[in-house]
Parts: sequence; structure tokens; C-alpha cells
Amino acid sequence: MKHAYNGPPLLAGGYRIFFFAAALWAVVALVFWLFYLTGYASNFDTDMLQWHAHELVFGYGGAVVAGFALTAIPNWTGRAPVSGALLGALFLPWLVARIASLAVLAGYVDIATAALAETVFFIFFLGLATREVVAAQNARNYKIIVFFGLLVIAAAAGNLERAGVLDMGVAGWRAGLAALILLVCVIGGRIIPAFTGNWMRLQQMEKLPVPFGKFDAVCILITAAALGLFVDERDGTVMGGVAALAAGLNLMRMLRWRGWKTFSSPIVAVLHAPYLWVVVGFLLLALSAYGVVAQTAALHAWTIGGIGGMTLAVMSRASLGHAGLPLQDSPALSSIYLAINLAAAARVSAGIWLNWSPSLIELSGLLWCVAFLLFLVRFAPIYFRR
Repeated sequence: MKHAYNGPPLLAGGYRIFFFAAALWAVVALVFWLFYLTGYASNFDTDMLQWHAHELVFGYGGAVVAGFALTAIPNWTGRAPVSGALLGALFLPWLVARIASLAVLAGYVDIATAALAETVFFIFFLGLATREVVAAQNARNYKIIVFFGLLVIAAAAGNLERAGVLDMGVAGWRAGLAALILLVCVIGGRIIPAFTGNWMRLQQMEKLPVPFGKFDAVCILITAAALGLFVDERDGTVMGGVAALAAGLNLMRMLRWRGWKTFSSPIVAVLHAPYLWVVVGFLLLALSAYGVVAQTAALHAWTIGGIGGMTLAVMSRASLGHAGLPLQDSPALSSIYLAINLAAAARVSAGIWLNWSPSLIELSGLLWCVAFLLFLVRFAPIYFRR
């Protein structure tokens, strides 16, 4: 359903303001992390490892999920997209949380300020998304609210931990990471075979991706179990076994989508590459449980390759589609996709070849920033025009 909107272009749709802000924050947060790692700014007034993990999982991840949900839900429900003052009201606490997080580094504000603002953002987002889905009375989409809810619960717990109310250690951001990976598996299982099938039909291919079925449901359940054990961390042996099973099942799942047939079209192939990084992440997690590789290799296969790759793929496709531009390959898009996958490869390698770790980490950080700067150069003009 269309509706008239004559306000600021950036508030015309969730994908505009949240995808723009997410890409910008992906660069800003990484730059501060690289400054810390390289010693150019080593006196930040907080635990920088926790800050780095939290800001990319909940800061970047939260913005992308909000932008995706507010863009996809109108397509699922037929309702008008959230825009204008209501969209701005949702974005404001996210922005306050990011500004406060930067101020924390210099000791200007207490972390509780950032924690409170971010918690308000996530609760507001979940309430708004739930309202839109329930108002359409389409029970098929109720399940996705549950998965959004898992991310919101993880964010609330993580913020209570960093505000000193709960003592959770790293479980807060680990739960947020687990929720994001689960969303990649659930939503990826919905859009990857659909978009791939559409492209294959245009190429007149006869054998198409296998749609969601009972096998996919079992795969999601095993994946959720492995992620739960990852968050809990109490039994590494069991976690390793379940993670290996999740890796195998997810590999079988993505092979059913026939991604190897899409190599001639980067804008389609890039949907499959992040899912492969999810598989690699589970495999590395299993190996790390038995001391074969560092667990950071698994974490960054998920965060850079899986989440970074999938979000860039989805953001670029959604931005082109809603701007009325053709979904076709271009050197700019190929460069974005190449940079993020090279960033993932470099960072995963840093967890395997430890002697080269510092240089590979810095290279990965630079490639991450290149990917998102290229995204901003390509898509920011779309977000600011009517």
C-alpha cells in the first residue's frame, strides 16, 4: 500500500536511515578499534575488546536488522512503511547510544547512558515490528518476531551487564552474535533460494533451488542448539560435536540452493558466499573446541564473512530495488563484495597462522572499512534523494 510522504528523504523508509547509519558506524567503530590495536590510541577509558564486540554486534547489527525489518515487513504485510517522525523517533535512541559509546572512550559519560539508550532502541524496535506484523494478521510472519525478540533479549542482557547490573562476562555479546547468525540462517533460508530461483528462471535453468522444508527446520534447530552451547561455553566437547553437525547440515542445506551455478552473477553469488562463511564458522568452532585453531577464527568467519557479507548483500539489493534501479552487476558492487570476503579471509587466517596475526588483523580491518566506504559512496546518494 502506497502512502504520500513529503518529509526529509532520509526518513522516507527504514532502509535509508538505518542502512546509511549502519555502514557509517561500521567504519567509525572499526577505525577506533584499529587505533587501539596499533597503539595510536591506547588509553581509552573502557574495556576495548568488549566495546569492539558490543558496537559491531548490537550497534551495527541492530541498525541493519531494524533497516531490514522496516523494509521487508511492508512487503510481507502490504502495510505502509514506517516513515517520518515515527522512524526518526526509533532512530534517535540508536544514535544517542552510538554518541554515548564514543563519549565513553574519553571518559565523558558513564557506560550506563549508552546502555539505557540502546535498550530503549531495541525495545522500541521490537514493539514497532510486532505492531506492524500483528496488524496485518498474517500468522506466517509471527515467527520472525520471535527471532527479532531473541536479539532484543540478548541486547537487553548485554546492556545490563555492561551497566554493572548483571555479571555475564562475554555471554551478552555472544548471545547477540548467536541471534544474528540465527537470523542469517532463517532469513537467508527464505531469500537466498527465492532470489536465486528468480535469477535461474531468467537464465532458463531447469533445476531450481530446493524450497524450505522439513530438512531446513531440522537444520535450524541443530544450528540453534550449537549457538546456545557457544553462548553457554560450559561444555566445549559437546559444543564441538554439535557445531560440527551444524556445519555439515548447513553445508547440505546451501548445496540444495545450487549456488555454484550463480558464479557468473556476483549480485546473486554474494548471497551464497556469506552462508558458506557461516558453515566455515561452525566448522572452525568445532575445531577450536579441541584446540586445533583459535576460536577467534570462528568468530570472525561469522561476523565478517557471514554477517558482514550477508548484510552488505541484502542492503545493496534492497537499496537498488526500492530506488527503482535494476538489480544488475556492476564494478562498484563487485568491489564491495570482494573487499568484505577478503576481509573475512584475512581475519580468519589470523586465527590460524598466529605468527602473521597482527598484520592480517590490520589488513582485515582496512578491507572491512574499504567495503563499507565503497558502499557509502555507491548508496548514500540514493538515501538522500527523493
